[in-house]
Amino acid sequence: MNLKKIKINDKFYNLYFKKGVFEPTATTSFLINGFLFKNPKVVNKKILDLGCGSGIVSIVINHKVKDNTFNASDLNQASLDCATKNFKKFKIKGMVKKGDLLKPWVGNKFDFIINDISGISSLLAKKSKWFANIPSDTGIDGTKLTISIIKDSYKNLSKKGKLYLPLISLSNTNKIIKIAKKTFNRVKIISENKWFLPKEIEKHKKLLEKLKKSGKINYEYKFGKYICFTKIIELKN
Repeated sequence: MNLKKIKINDKFYNLYFKKGVFEPTATTSFLINGFLFKNPKVVNKKILDLGCGSGIVSIVINHKVKDNTFNASDLNQASLDCATKNFKKFKIKGMVKKGDLLKPWVGNKFDFIINDISGISSLLAKKSKWFANIPSDTGIDGTKLTISIIKDSYKNLSKKGKLYLPLISLSNTNKIIKIAKKTFNRVKIISENKWFLPKEIEKHKKLLEKLKKSGKINYEYKFGKYICFTKIIELKN
């Protein structure tokens, strides 16, 4: 395990990192920024960092808003090792647990759940360096884990609690929104960001076209480039 500089927005964070830990992507920044935009002065709240990886979401939010309790979990042992050391390094108040989705938090209630667990088609995840040495059991349309969290999160949200998660167009976002609206009274898109598809996925044109034609993913194709989007949504009752 070594210290590694991770850049989020315009700031670098020296984090403990090792092989097999998911590195933050632009989606991580979008998620953090969306949460802070809606909650710029949050204090004395319990926050769950789901799919915590190195713990970067908790670290950045704790840097911006003080006096909150952060709890974090991940299925990957390497992530747990790093997140535990990073929580100690950055003096994060809270705990880190190993486990699948919300299972480690049975009986716990949170004011906010921030979900950064994989949300793209498993077929594309296998082609991406994002998920090298990292399992991604999301299903062909990329919705499996996100929908499970949406359906189960009521068990872990306080009365006025909110769930934040990314919608990535390399999944069936319409399906996710439909389930979200059946589960929560209020579903709000708080930001939308467009980005170019990485070259290692871009070269799989036949697979991309097949997945889009069947409605499992979406993207725009302009000027010889694949353009995708990430929307950050806020769910509450």
